[in-house]
Order: sequence, then structure tokens, then C-alpha cells
Amino acid sequence: MSEAAAGRDLVALPRAAVLMLWTAAYLRGDLGPDDAARMSHGVGRSGPSGEGTDLFEWMTALRRLPLAQLRLVLPAPGRLAGLVGPPPVVPLALEAEQAIIVTGAGIADHTLVPVLTPVEVEGREVTAVTWAKVEAPLGAQVPPAATSGSAREELLRALRRTAEGSIDLDLVPEEPVEAARIPPTWISTALPRHVDGAAAHLLVLASRTLLLTRSEIEEGHGHTIDLSEALARRGLLDELHEAARAALVEAIERIVLDELG
Repeated sequence: MSEAAAGRDLVALPRAAVLMLWTAAYLRGDLGPDDAARMSHGVGRSGPSGEGTDLFEWMTALRRLPLAQLRLVLPAPGRLAGLVGPPPVVPLALEAEQAIIVTGAGIADHTLVPVLTPVEVEGREVTAVTWAKVEAPLGAQVPPAATSGSAREELLRALRRTAEGSIDLDLVPEEPVEAARIPPTWISTALPRHVDGAAAHLLVLASRTLLLTRSEIEEGHGHTIDLSEALARRGLLDELHEAARAALVEAIERIVLDELG
């Protein structure tokens, strides 16, 4: 682990968010592109597939893009806002549940999406990661800002309403999420050294809440007694899930903007 990561707690995040954090650290001058590309693969059983976009070359090319900016999108069916196309990028981003939109001087340049392939190496299963780069259509409209800037407050209000409500949810975002609840599209990472405490806390809170609500939604309403309780429980989970998604995107983009000055 590099000096930039030494001593920092690991945080589970979407792979695109991890790449954005370490790319910003490289562009800031905290470490070289080779170290930044290596750190972007996180901590775990994953690594580059040897195909697709080379992250070293991608990062260094960003320095030649005027006023380059990175934007995180966490799409879901029916929630494609922020993607710039072309059409082939949509199924890739939906499958990965994430994408990085790169703009230059306010113009959409390309989209980067992680494509995962499970492989077996020395008797254990690992994840090979290919970063697919899709050029933006000529004249593509730059997506608007993902949040209004109040996502942190909205997440805290949603968590407070849940804690004070009568529906019991098995959510403890103050504790690390079990490995079984972390999907392959996410990876654990240390945080670059210039991420301040408040930003790191929001990232941890949002990412854990997003993972926990995702897991609870997928498990269904086995903990409920009747339909009305099941509907109320699902409503709370959906509210928390959306608030956590927005807070995570806002936190990542704010950190990246601060890193880039």
C-alpha cells in the first residue's frame, strides 16, 4: 500500500468512485499515474484484465484535456439521468450500476465503465476488470450536477426518520458492512491523504447505507408481518437508498473538485 493510503481505514465504494478518487490524487500531484492506477483497483481479489483502456494512459491523457472534469453516475433502470450516450453505453452502465462521465471545457468527451469478468487464478476466484471507454456523441449535452448540494442533510434526515419510526430495519451504518453484502462492482479502498475527516465520514455513512439498503431490498419483506408493514418498510428502504446514492455521488464529486483545486 502506498504512503498516501497508509493508516487510513478501508471504505467500500463503487469501482468508478475509487478510480475518480485516485485519479484526482494523481492530478493533484500526490502520486504518479502508475501508483494511482494500481490504487484504483482497490484492496481485494481483483485486477486489470489486460484489455480495454489502460488506466495509466487514461490518467495521463486527462492532463491534455482542457479543464477536465469527472462526474460520477450511479444509474439504475428508469434512472439514467447523467449519462450522455451513445446508446451502447447505457446497458454497460446499467450492468455495472456506475459510470464516469469525462468532460473537457464543459463539453462531454467520453464515458468510462468497468466491465467485470470472474476468472480463476491458482484455485481461487478473482475479478478481472476491463475499463470500457465510449466516446461521447459530437455535441453531447453535458449532464447537470447530480445533486443540489444538500444530499448530506437529506441523508441525515432520512436516517433520523428511520431511527424514530416504528418499522424495524436491520441497518447499522456505524459498523463495517459484511463482505457478503459488497457486490463485485464495488471494491474496498483506502482514501487519498488529502480527503478531510468530514468528507471521509460522509463517504463511509453514504456507502454503508447504500449497501445495507440494497441488501435489505433484495432480501424482500421476510421480516414483516403483513402487507401494510411490508409496504411501509419498503418505502423507508427506498427513501434511504436514494438519499444514500445522492450523498455518495455528492461526496465523491466534492472531494474530486477539492483535489483538483
